[in-house]
Amino acid sequence: MATATPAASFPGPDALGRGVVVAAGAPTPHGFDGVRRFVVDDAVAAAPAALAAVLHHRWLGRRRFVLELAADNGVLRAPETTDLAPYELSPDFAFHRERLHFLTWANTYDLRDGHPIWWHGELAQRRAGAGPSTVADVTLQDGRDAWVDGGPRGPVAALGPAVLLHRESVGLGRATPLGDDAPAEPLAPDQLAAVIHGAGPARIIAPAGSGKTRVLTARLRHLLADRGIERDLLTAVAYNTRAAQEMRERTAGTGASIRTLHSLALWICNLDSRRDVIDERDQRTLLDRLITVARIPNQDPFQPYLEALTEVRLALRDPGEVEAVRGDVDGFAEVFPQYRDLLAERRVLDFDEQIYRALELLLTRPDIRRRAQQVGTHLLVDEFQDLTPAFLLLVRLVAGPSMQVFAVGDDDQTIYSYAGATPDYLVDFDRWFPGAAHHALEVNYRCPPEVVDAAVSLLGHNRHRVPKTIRAGLADEAAS
Repeated sequence: MATATPAASFPGPDALGRGVVVAAGAPTPHGFDGVRRFVVDDAVAAAPAALAAVLHHRWLGRRRFVLELAADNGVLRAPETTDLAPYELSPDFAFHRERLHFLTWANTYDLRDGHPIWWHGELAQRRAGAGPSTVADVTLQDGRDAWVDGGPRGPVAALGPAVLLHRESVGLGRATPLGDDAPAEPLAPDQLAAVIHGAGPARIIAPAGSGKTRVLTARLRHLLADRGIERDLLTAVAYNTRAAQEMRERTAGTGASIRTLHSLALWICNLDSRRDVIDERDQRTLLDRLITVARIPNQDPFQPYLEALTEVRLALRDPGEVEAVRGDVDGFAEVFPQYRDLLAERRVLDFDEQIYRALELLLTRPDIRRRAQQVGTHLLVDEFQDLTPAFLLLVRLVAGPSMQVFAVGDDDQTIYSYAGATPDYLVDFDRWFPGAAHHALEVNYRCPPEVVDAAVSLLGHNRHRVPKTIRAGLADEAAS
């Protein structure tokens, strides 16, 4: 264990909800009487999902806990991988031991040797130029005392005169206090509530005409300009290049990282080795080398195979199952790996392979996963209702282990079900991102009342949806 100074701040302000890690068999420390206690032993380390889920909620809610670490911490922090193909996984797949290790140490004192160590404060002194403090965690170079928070990043009240740093900033070697200024731009009340969402995951239901893009871009500016979240840790994901360009125009000058899912995936792929991207014409050329099909006038013999490739790589369906169910792609179960081998030999990717290859790398390369998770520490995702299983798995892997995703969408506007997209991912958002806050935009600024009322009546027939209120905006209300 590294040499460190016992933390004078122990047990920390109640508002920060800090926990404590103790050695096996150690008593509950003073200040934590009545606090729930958990044990991480070898059995839990081997099957960590249940405890990780419980600790995630306590971390999000800033509820103290005592964790008795009876397992080898080296086992907990060992990198995880899986040899399963992406199509063999559900979108709810997670590296649960990785999550458990994160939650064990994210917001806890280390009391294993009997002396409380706050490692985030130690790191702030070693890497961010801070000094010791007798009233908080550290003293900044300007003389202010500061707490170094390990909870979900957002404003925290009742901390007295000390300012608040965050472990994310300290990890980058920076000692910039967290800001809590309100957005400068005028926003409607429902839009403002979404934009200033505090911390942790959030689902924003944004019906047509409600100002979805405005909320996304205002949230992005708010995180960067008002809260001081580092650009290195934040990525906004638009569904297509046109939407991404609009977001860039609306956030000009911020230096924000705004990508499509495919460009994010390509960036991940290029962390391994640079690949060129081929078009559909090149795909057909490759398929022509692998399959023998009858040439029938006015029929495209390769289109079924292109669709089957999408079903495997975006809908995460087994190649053999796709072949059996479709009935028009003979030999596809064998063609699928052969086609991917040709892509690899030529060091190229097609459109869907960007996503699928990125998933493979995230699942098998912990070093690449860590780099992707850094830029996805705070992830804003547009058109969430159109995510396919592969897209959702990509988002979850990049957002892990903290899962701080700000998702915007409308379950009544799903359009890409052919690739496995489903509004269920938005409707059941808490399943994928537990503990999420919910915000709803309720005003349609685009259409007159009679059109809005007719749309509400029609959409009410959808069976599985988020209940929502939609009304037409008044002339003097905020525009979208």
